[in-house]
This record gives sequence, C-alpha cells and structure tokens, in this order.
Amino acid sequence: MFPDPCLRPKVKAAKPEEKMIKQLENQIRDLQKELAEIKKEQTVLRIQPCRGDSEIRGKDAKFDDLDRRAKVLNDTLRGTTRKRQLLISEPAIRGSNESPSCN
Repeated sequence: MFPDPCLRPKVKAAKPEEKMIKQLENQIRDLQKELAEIKKEQTVLRIQPCRGDSEIRGKDAKFDDLDRRAKVLNDTLRGTTRKRQLLISEPAIRGSNESPSCN
C-alpha cells in the first residue's frame, strides 16, 4: 500500500506507562460501575417494606454487607486513582529533572 517507507504513517508504540494507565482507567471504570450497582441495591433495599423484627434484622444485615462492600470499593477506587495520577505525573517529573541539552 505504501511502497515508500517515508510515506508510511508513523505509528507510535505504546509505552509501558501508557498501557498501565489504560489498565488502571479500565479498572477504575469497573470499580465505579460496581459501586453504582451497590448503591442501586441499597436504594431498592431501603424502599422495601418490613413486617416484623426478623425482616428488619435481615434488612439490617444486608445493609451492613452492602456498606462494607461499598467501603472496600471506595478504598480500592481511591488507591487505584492515586496510582493512575502518580503514573501520569511521573513523566512530567522526569522531564523537569533532566538537564537542558543546550550548550
């Protein structure tokens, strides 16, 4: 298709940092989806009527479980976001620490 190598479009190879950032972004998106599902479950559970102490205890146990899962997801999401931000800022830090090549 491109007989002359100079005419061939340059395709930039993805750096390992870029791949890792992309993986972290996908992981963050998945965690956010899972957290949204938990919040939906909590909303549905909140509007369900209870008839008696045993149903209230069961509902409270489910709420506790959902709250625990949401807390774990939030902590994981916070850590993953922090990793992503560090990976993004590393090239900028490395670039500013290099000495200028001007003579």
